[in-house]
Amino acid sequence: MIKIFLTLALITNIASFRASDNPIKQSIATLESNVGEMEVEMIQLKDGKWKLRSYLDGGRIVKREEIEYFYLEDNFIRPIEYDFSMKVILMRKYNASAVFNWDENKVSYIEKKDKGSVVLEEKVLGPSSAQLQLRLDFRKLDLENIPKILKYKVFWRGLIKERIFDIQENPERVETPLGNYLAYKVSRRYEEDEAKSQVFWLAPELDFSVIKIFNDDGRRPITVEMKSFKEID
Repeated sequence: MIKIFLTLALITNIASFRASDNPIKQSIATLESNVGEMEVEMIQLKDGKWKLRSYLDGGRIVKREEIEYFYLEDNFIRPIEYDFSMKVILMRKYNASAVFNWDENKVSYIEKKDKGSVVLEEKVLGPSSAQLQLRLDFRKLDLENIPKILKYKVFWRGLIKERIFDIQENPERVETPLGNYLAYKVSRRYEEDEAKSQVFWLAPELDFSVIKIFNDDGRRPITVEMKSFKEID
C-alpha cells in the first residue's frame, strides 16, 4: 500500500500561527506531491472542536481522504475522532477509523475487517496528530538549546506506541513551491530492521510550519511540499 498518512503534518501550515501564544487560524491550503495535488482545510466547529480534512486526487493512481477532530488544550492536542479512506490502483479501498473516549479512557478502532479497543493513556495522540504536536512544541523551544529528540505516544493500528523524532541542530535551506526557507530537519526514528524513512522540515520564518515532508515506506518514496495557503475568516 502507498502510505500517505503524512498529510496532517503539512496541515500544521494551514493552522497559520503567528506567535507561540496566538490561537490557531482557520485556513485552506494546496499541497503538491509526486502522486497528485492535495487540498487541506482546517476549521473550528461551533462546539470549539477543530476539524482537519485533507483530500488527495491522484487521478487513476490514488484517491484518499483523511479527517481528524480534536480539541486544543494548553498547547496539547486531545484527539476525538479519526477517519481515513483510500483507493489505490489495482487495490481494494482501504478504510480506518478511531474514536477517542477520554471519559472511559479507551480508544475504539476499526481497520478493514478488524475492530477493537485499547486503554487510552494520558497525552496519546491520533494517527496524524504527532506531526501537528511536533510543530506546536517547536514553537516553544529555545533555539539556542535545541533538544536532540522529541518523543510522543501515538495510537496506530490498534496499538499505542512511542514515536521518537531526531532533530538536526542547525537549519538548512529548503526549496519549495511556496519559496526558499531555512528549516530544521526532523527525522522520525524507526527500528533498524524497518526499511522506512520519514523526514520533516520546519521553517522558523513561517512560525515553524512544516514546509516539506519526505516519506519512504520501502515501496514508493513520496515528497509533499507546501504550494499555497490562505486564512479563512
